[in-house]
Amino acid sequence: MKNLNLFFFILVSAFCFGQKDTNWYAFYNEDSTKIGFKDIVGNIKIEPMYEQAMMSSDVFKNVIAVWDYAENYSGEQYYLNKNGRKFGKDSLYVFDFMFAEEYEEKIKFRDEKTDKVGFFDKNGKVVIPAVYNDAGDFHNGIAIVIKDAEKKCWKESNGKQRKYPDCEHWSWEGKTMVINTENKELFEIEEPDFIRNIDYNDIYKNFKLNKNVDPDFYISYKGNDGNTYSFYIPEKDFIKWFQTKFLPDYKIQGKISEKYYNKTILLQRKEKSEFINKAIFIDKYSGKVNSLFKKYLQNKYNIDFFDENMFQEENKSLAIDLRLSPKSENGNSKNILGFRQESIVFTKTGDSFYITSAP
Repeated sequence: MKNLNLFFFILVSAFCFGQKDTNWYAFYNEDSTKIGFKDIVGNIKIEPMYEQAMMSSDVFKNVIAVWDYAENYSGEQYYLNKNGRKFGKDSLYVFDFMFAEEYEEKIKFRDEKTDKVGFFDKNGKVVIPAVYNDAGDFHNGIAIVIKDAEKKCWKESNGKQRKYPDCEHWSWEGKTMVINTENKELFEIEEPDFIRNIDYNDIYKNFKLNKNVDPDFYISYKGNDGNTYSFYIPEKDFIKWFQTKFLPDYKIQGKISEKYYNKTILLQRKEKSEFINKAIFIDKYSGKVNSLFKKYLQNKYNIDFFDENMFQEENKSLAIDLRLSPKSENGNSKNILGFRQESIVFTKTGDSFYITSAP
């Protein structure tokens, strides 16, 4: 038994050694104005000299975007690897005031001259050329990209559409493709399937390869490499339940069945949201929620999904943020002026969804 225990200890030790953490982690200087990086045991690798603003991660894997900040928002911005090499000074990828982050030893860049997106490796070598209008990050060897597209402003309540860049809300109109690490285009994602913004592509991070899947919950694509890629779509899961369970019960009872409320519900309020007991919520606050679904069934409201529906692959936790909005007179779902939405969050437990947040 002692020999067996010793063997097990050696095996675990070897495994842990093989999984050694080689990342560097951000830390502040004394007055918390600059950040540097330490390894896992606390050895300083880079003295604090960078601005934290716009950094998307405090973990330095192999390459990271940094801002060598100076007064009046000047100073150099560039990609930095662990060998101290600086590159991409004129081509950092920035979205929503945040730098790109490394995934699978690749990091996005945007060519300043062409306004197209590609990928560097950790040494600054271009491994995916800048030929795309936009791109997501690589996950499990694939990435979503947008190509042959143009920026289109959303139509306003009067039906007019401004020309870019004289608009606040816009989106790409073009092809949404999936590529592999060799820059081979595997398949195109049609518009109805691409229900998320390019930056919230969590559903495309994991996939089943060449597996038989339930089409009610998965969407499958035949790749140009001969493989079939199947992705779990949280919204498809919700829609099936919503249409076969929730709405039929609503039509029979004329209201939301009590069994579809969580034990506690987050009551949404501008001043201060609070958790309410199920019985109290149904008694005092369920009228508005019931009214929203009544108007939906009367074809007065649209239903849409928030771009950041939360699905965690590790524990299968799923929350769907359902958005209901009144239909505009011109029927345009991208109406901006006077635009308002009501949010109702459904969280899945077992085989059913339950309302966990409502106005």
